[in-house]
Amino acid sequence: MRILLINGSPKGKRSNSLKLAYSFIKGLENGCTSNKEELSVDELHIASMNIGACKGCFTCWQKTPGRCCINDDMQTVIKKLIRADLILWSFPLYYFNVPGMLKNLIDRQLPMSLPFMSS
Repeated sequence: MRILLINGSPKGKRSNSLKLAYSFIKGLENGCTSNKEELSVDELHIASMNIGACKGCFTCWQKTPGRCCINDDMQTVIKKLIRADLILWSFPLYYFNVPGMLKNLIDRQLPMSLPFMSS
């Protein structure tokens, strides 16, 4: 099973929520050893990545379907999201919402969605 751990904390590897995610993965590993299923964990630490804000231009739907016009680390993130069997989101709550840089990643998943608008 391929697990993608997305750490959305600005604290990076010092995050307390990341410690909880590691405990969850350890529990999965203990449960999967009886099934002889191998786990591979790929970690993304958003604080150390270059992910810009979505421009809302919908180029990823109209001009270049499935590909964003912003050239940054998001292309790598999308490839990893597609390959993952399980995506584990780890982040603190700031003002009852996700940290801003994680919100950028969430918004930038737009190329993975089918258009629901027509021109």
